[in-house]
Amino acid sequence: MESGAAIKHNGDRVSKHTNEELVAIIQHHRANSLGVEDGELSNERAVALDRYHGRPYGNEMEGRSSIVSRDLSEAVDWAMPAIMRIFTQSGSIAEFDPVSAEDEKQAEIETDYVNQVIMKDNAGWIVLHDAIKDTLLLKNGYVKHWWQEDEKIEEVKYQGLVIEEVQRLMADLQQDGAEVEVKGQAESVVMTEQGPIAVYDIELKIKRKKGKVHLCAVPCEEVRVSKKCRGNLQESPFTEHVTKKTRSDLIEMGMDREFVESLPAYAITSTSTQQTSRDSVSDETNTDGSDIGDRSMDEIEYCEAYIKVDCDDDGVAELRRIVTVGNQIPDGDEWNTPIPEVAITGFVAKRVPHRHVGESLYDELGDLQEIKTALMRQLLDNIYLTNNNQWLVNERVNLTDFMTSLPGGVKRIEGMEPVQGAVMAHNSQPIVGQILPVVDYIDGIKEGRTGINKATTGLDPDILKQTTKGAFMENLNRASQKVEMITRLIAETGVKEMVLRVHSLLLRYQDKQRIIRMKGKYVPVNPQEWQERTDLTVKVGLGTGNEEDKQRKLMMIADLQAKMLLPQGMVDASHAFALFDDVVKTLGFESPDKYAMSPESPEFKQKMSQPKPPPPEVMLEQMKLQAQGQLEQGKAQAQSELEGLKAQAKQLETRMQLELQAANDARDAERETLKAGYEAQLKEQQMLLDRYKIDEDNKTKINVAQIQANVALSGQQAAAEAKAQQPQQPMQQ
Repeated sequence: MESGAAIKHNGDRVSKHTNEELVAIIQHHRANSLGVEDGELSNERAVALDRYHGRPYGNEMEGRSSIVSRDLSEAVDWAMPAIMRIFTQSGSIAEFDPVSAEDEKQAEIETDYVNQVIMKDNAGWIVLHDAIKDTLLLKNGYVKHWWQEDEKIEEVKYQGLVIEEVQRLMADLQQDGAEVEVKGQAESVVMTEQGPIAVYDIELKIKRKKGKVHLCAVPCEEVRVSKKCRGNLQESPFTEHVTKKTRSDLIEMGMDREFVESLPAYAITSTSTQQTSRDSVSDETNTDGSDIGDRSMDEIEYCEAYIKVDCDDDGVAELRRIVTVGNQIPDGDEWNTPIPEVAITGFVAKRVPHRHVGESLYDELGDLQEIKTALMRQLLDNIYLTNNNQWLVNERVNLTDFMTSLPGGVKRIEGMEPVQGAVMAHNSQPIVGQILPVVDYIDGIKEGRTGINKATTGLDPDILKQTTKGAFMENLNRASQKVEMITRLIAETGVKEMVLRVHSLLLRYQDKQRIIRMKGKYVPVNPQEWQERTDLTVKVGLGTGNEEDKQRKLMMIADLQAKMLLPQGMVDASHAFALFDDVVKTLGFESPDKYAMSPESPEFKQKMSQPKPPPPEVMLEQMKLQAQGQLEQGKAQAQSELEGLKAQAKQLETRMQLELQAANDARDAERETLKAGYEAQLKEQQMLLDRYKIDEDNKTKINVAQIQANVALSGQQAAAEAKAQQPQQPMQQ
């Protein structure tokens, strides 16, 4: 039986595809695919790259201007910042919509984790940049996504471990999925307070495998796509990634060394027009095909084909990944295996319906750039001729002098005759005034085709002087509509598919829980608990208008919420927080939870479960009753003190009358004197009593006024606290 043959028994049927047959099928697809080297599409892409770099057209004439207009470069380089900002300004390039109310939290977790895998675990910004720039320039851009397990080997030594520590260490390594090999061990006995114990010195070789999703932007010249493909590569019967790897790389990937050594080295030819056109300088072009002296670094053509072929003889072609190196399939199932999806996603900036290949900015600007180049060359040639006149001369002049044009230079003429008869200037007619309006006209056509004009680039300050802010913003929005359309197509054809494929890879291959930081909190993520989201809708961060316009619209929503809050009761905490969340994100901050508690957060629910204070009306009534009681108590105390004083005065009066009667009986002679003295004393006591009454009345009035003031102050404080505990009103403009 031939090595590497794919055989499957299915009842009485036996299907067999030898490696040679599979290679022949792949070569047939490759020869009739889009993107094949030196094909029409490949040559168009090479020309587009030449125009982007401003390389000569090939029709230049010696002694004439050879300037090349850079319209394509300007359009692409101005469109890129706007497109990249749309995808990356929110910190999340895509969002998964929940399929039910119970799925909202899970959809949010999957969204954050997939975005982290794309943007943080991989160089997501660079991948998007390269794929989008290829799309604008070369009709299509490609991103490859795959799951790869990397093996890490380390040798470590542990000393002085007791048997329990050794067992715990081995259990932890086994739980972590590591393969452990004991390279050496030694046992010794040490004396401790508990007596002699055995300790171990061990040397371990630990092999760990760590898998992750890998993303990279693939150059268009390395991708082959079936001409039958009508859009998405997942529906293409044939897709291939053609690149080069060294013999060392192939052996590290697991291929047999003897097989790799027998492969022919890749022959570098001068016909790789698209690849060489991508180089910005000639030094980058690899034109040296000689042996560098290290056979392990020889480059071999490495191709990954994603092809639909019937290998189980059931009459239905299944998708397989088949690797060929030097047009041979290595031995082993890993190089010819069924797969659930194509590992490449294609981007399109301007979609051609029912076709995989789209249109690029070069398709819109190629003819204009060529026309503008011709106009600019003629303009410069005319300026050169105007500044350097041509001369009509006879045989008396010194031709060397007239062939050299120098400021203040001398032109020699033989003989004594007048100079006018020997030389005459041939003046060129200036055409600057005629060419510049044509150049402006061409620029106007370019702006109409691409949507990139002086308003969007900020290069014309006169626009702001001649119009109002509203009119300028409206003009800016209209000018950016075409760029937004391009961005939407890139999102729908490329970014959306890429995000779904990354989600699918995590669902199939990541079998371990991972703790990641999301919105300021550490959250455990285990894709094994996810469900396949075939009906998932992906939102790309493409908004309408600029940031200022978004903020203005959000403030209008806040005003409407305020009007609907009290009268109708149609706005609750969840609605208010949703608006707050959008406002914070529009302002450029990623974590609204840092500034307010979400109604769905455990902290908020715990706070709401605590006993609530009584309503402000009840609290105010309680404080009034308490103040009234204190007032009545003060009055009763004052009345009691007054009654006591009156009793004391009555007792004093009675005692004085008794003493006076006794004195009258004892000394009749001194009766009048004593009577006068006692009357004076009684009068003085009465005055003191009256003064005391007045003082007590004043004191009572002061206490009553102070109690009333305290009651009023307590009422104000209660009202303020009640107002502070009420739900905050939504933000208003």
